[in-house]
Amino acid sequence: MNIKRTFAIVFFAVALPFFFYSCSKDDDEIITTPTEEEEEDDPVVSTESVYTWIESEMREKYYWYSEIPAASSLNYKLGVLDFFDSLLSSKDGKHNDSSDYFYSYIESTSDVSASTKSISQTDYSYGFEFQIYNMVDQNDNPLGYSYAHILYVVPNSPASEAGIKRGMWITKIDGKNITASNYTTLLGSTATKFTMATFETDKRFVAAGDISISSARAIEDDPVHYHTIITDQKSGKKIGYLVYNHFTDSKTDGDEKYNKELLALSKEFAGVDEFVLDLRYNGGGLITCAQLLSTILAPSSALNQTFCNMTFNDKQSPRTYNLSYSSRLISGGTNLNLSKLYVLVSGRTASASELVINALRPYMGDANVILIGEQTEGKNVGSETFENTTYKWEMHPITCQIYNSKGESDFYVNGFTPKYQVAEIDHLDKIFDFGNTDEIMLSTAISIINGTYSATKASTRSTTTQLRRGKSSLERKATNGVVVDGIRQTAKQ
Repeated sequence: MNIKRTFAIVFFAVALPFFFYSCSKDDDEIITTPTEEEEEDDPVVSTESVYTWIESEMREKYYWYSEIPAASSLNYKLGVLDFFDSLLSSKDGKHNDSSDYFYSYIESTSDVSASTKSISQTDYSYGFEFQIYNMVDQNDNPLGYSYAHILYVVPNSPASEAGIKRGMWITKIDGKNITASNYTTLLGSTATKFTMATFETDKRFVAAGDISISSARAIEDDPVHYHTIITDQKSGKKIGYLVYNHFTDSKTDGDEKYNKELLALSKEFAGVDEFVLDLRYNGGGLITCAQLLSTILAPSSALNQTFCNMTFNDKQSPRTYNLSYSSRLISGGTNLNLSKLYVLVSGRTASASELVINALRPYMGDANVILIGEQTEGKNVGSETFENTTYKWEMHPITCQIYNSKGESDFYVNGFTPKYQVAEIDHLDKIFDFGNTDEIMLSTAISIINGTYSATKASTRSTTTQLRRGKSSLERKATNGVVVDGIRQTAKQ
């Protein structure tokens, strides 16, 4: 038997079947029946060896191994997916009224080879991310169709070439309403036509004509999506602003392209008075990228101090591994020596994004890591990847928990609650291009910085009861396994 073992830190939720509803704790659900092709096959294999392999590895490495049922209680005639799930702890994942899924998962590698990247940054798509809003009547009854709100557009993509911009709405696909049967077209398909609209300040949609878009193709979703330095006219302060959409080091394994971008940007941001980090669409990624970004942002006093600790189950030796704010990480860049950080967050902000928040607090102070937006996901665990190349299965069980230098990791259940709560759904008429100082989240941060913030103004709703937030395309990036080669060696540096 050929078994390949690699180490992974997990900072994403399991990629759930892309049903036309949202499982996020802060979304209003409108559930429709999944289509037949969306249902996942769960094969019952003829040999018990794959079950033995799964059980053996889980009893040794799973973080909550002591909660795995006794062998006499297990059903070895289940499908592989169900058998794996039968081993999992109720502490694994989210299990409440609005969310029910495990972080640990197993997948077949029979048809496609497993990727070592957390997110495929050469993505086959139209080049935009979207949030679905299900339309309902005044009594909250579903109307059977939805609109798609454009969250951001990737440069040099079919979407950017067609003139699609952040904040626009797609109301129809090729003249047809967006429904459970055709919404997946938005993820990437052949050349088609979208019917567009804008959301106006008087709380109504205004038709904006049709846009023809070319076929989906491979695009590069650079995580360093947008950056600028804003000079605030009221305070005179220079404000650094960075939209960072996923923690990924490169397009190609080993070239560190995106990390090098961060290092170059750090020198451009040197000397700014304040800094706004936009993580509202960032579901996580590589722990080493979180380590690098945090080292750039941290106070200089944090350099070469503990960034985070990873604690494994009591069968592992050593049980705890440490990563630091190593000054060697920022060779070619610089440390900004920030004493305060403004972070834009949402319910899509998770894992590595939350790690940055949690890891900086001991050095900046809780009050100086200022969150603006919506409550974050709440994810603080890691996993290892185990691949059985004989039976062609790969599993990603949770194997560790992540703590900051103070031993704090208490955001697992509820995530982080922002001091300044602002929800995009309440301000759909103020979703402008990144960097626009009238954009709701950025303008809130600037008003806090210059002392003009008004809680009453920030809480004014701009939408009606006719919209209910549903699925987001961002969830297709939410893979659980993030392979980190040599992480234990890195931890010793």
